[in-house]
Amino acid sequence: MNDSQIAAFAGSMDLLKKINEATQDVYWIIDKTGRFVYVSPSVYQQRGFTPEEVMARPALESICEEDRACAGETFSLGLEIINQGLTRLPAGRARLRQLHKNGGCIWTEVVSEFFFDEEREFKFVIGMSRNIDALVALEDEVARLTKNAAR
Repeated sequence: MNDSQIAAFAGSMDLLKKINEATQDVYWIIDKTGRFVYVSPSVYQQRGFTPEEVMARPALESICEEDRACAGETFSLGLEIINQGLTRLPAGRARLRQLHKNGGCIWTEVVSEFFFDEEREFKFVIGMSRNIDALVALEDEVARLTKNAAR
């Protein structure tokens, strides 16, 4: 790499760092054992936990009890498909309630994708969690109003 390429790369990394710090979405990486290896700092704003607190526990423990089985089945199904030889899975999308440090749960939309190395061996899942509490509340209100109007 020449000096201008190094400077461009450093500028790109600085921009990515600023985007990562400014977003409200939480970006994360889970390894094949089901543990977080990276959680963006925005998890504190979204769920009240530091990245270190989240990474100290298995990923499924970040999901509220009611949704844990669904999340675990999705991860296991992905691993099962991988074990059968498929190495390109479409990005997954799910609505899950995640634990907040205050003891409650928040609704999140989770988008995730499995990644592989050059030998097509599964390495990790990269994902993003977005707080959709307000959206779910509006959907619930629309459903309630629709039900009342039909009476």
